[in-house]
Amino acid sequence: MNESADTRAIPCVSRLRGEVAVPGSKSVTHRALILAALAHEECVIENALDAEDTRVTAQSLRRLGVGIHWQGSRICVRPAPHRWVFSPEPMFLNNSGTSLRLLMGLAAVGRGTFLFDGSARLRQRPVGPLADALKPLGVNVRFLGHGSCPPLELQTNGLLAGETLVDASESSQYLSSVLMAATQAQGPVLVRWKDPVASFPYVTITLSMMAEVGLEFFQVEPRAIRVPAPQRLSGFRLEVEGDCSSASYFWAASALTHGDVLTYPLSPSTLQGDCRFLDVLRTMGCSIRWEDRGVRVRGPDRLQPVHVDMNAMPDMVPTLGVVCAFADGPCTITNVAHLRIKESDRLHAVATELQRLGVSVEQYPDGLRIQGPPQRGDAITTYNDHRMAMAFAVLGLRVPGTTIRGASAVAKSFPGFWTALNDLVQQSRKENA
Repeated sequence: MNESADTRAIPCVSRLRGEVAVPGSKSVTHRALILAALAHEECVIENALDAEDTRVTAQSLRRLGVGIHWQGSRICVRPAPHRWVFSPEPMFLNNSGTSLRLLMGLAAVGRGTFLFDGSARLRQRPVGPLADALKPLGVNVRFLGHGSCPPLELQTNGLLAGETLVDASESSQYLSSVLMAATQAQGPVLVRWKDPVASFPYVTITLSMMAEVGLEFFQVEPRAIRVPAPQRLSGFRLEVEGDCSSASYFWAASALTHGDVLTYPLSPSTLQGDCRFLDVLRTMGCSIRWEDRGVRVRGPDRLQPVHVDMNAMPDMVPTLGVVCAFADGPCTITNVAHLRIKESDRLHAVATELQRLGVSVEQYPDGLRIQGPPQRGDAITTYNDHRMAMAFAVLGLRVPGTTIRGASAVAKSFPGFWTALNDLVQQSRKENA
């Protein structure tokens, strides 16, 4: 798609009012696919997110011999005849870091040599700490390019019993990958980890899902879990909850436009760490109310400045950065150095694009200081990063002349985003007429 065809002009709106149905959770869908592939009987995943990243995981599982039948938001997963089918061609994972990390653990429980590769950006995203964690369990990872990044070759004769230490300071997915894989090792595995763990709520999601499908584990120390193995995982049916990350753009849009927006299906009992973004918005002055179907966010007349540690929900930083640009004072975002190895260097990207609009931004190694408001509209570069595209689309609702270059990046996690945003704008115009 050429640049002009992949550019979206964002309409301004005085007050957003309406309802938005959000897709299934990306993080839960990824984990459900991995757990289903480890099962010994057919599994069914309902309300799965159908997006680029989850399709990458599903297609890679097919390459490994897993049966995947995807119809709408329902996926039937059949176990592979053996673990796993070897291919001389690498599994191409595009720019899905989640797919890479979780599939490395999955491949480790098989036997053979497995090759992983991806886009130019994925080749800049390190997985050395995961390779280090798999090594004491008998898995050898050889990096074929620059540094501890793809392309890589993983050699295994099955995951051995034993003990390993995971450094998950860059990504909680290293720890989630080892924990799920450990259930299929040749004997029990003691998984230890260092502090800090980036985005630890995602580990909580992993453990909750493991328990839900019947896998056992025991927390024996504050930073150690013993996993009995090998465990036979029976078939299961799992329903994926709505994605708080996708909903967050509409929460932010309501905050910026003094709006009144309901997002559903969502539950206050969710384990998704990004749901905590609601607490930040409440601190900034938003009204938050849980209802039967989901959560309603009402924006204030004036947004209060915040100073917040975002380590537990780093994916929310581009969205928060946009909201902070309209606060009544300087805001600071801290403890998110690991954002520099996401789909883009998100700290640099957010700072650069806000500065393009006349917002004062100071960039630190692990955060940002933001003082708005925006002075003008302009064409926003997305860096092929879905979260940049959606966050700055929200900003455009308040800043005339904002366009999003690389708008199709949203397909990575929320293919229906532009339709949902347009429908909400149209609902609002009717309500406000």
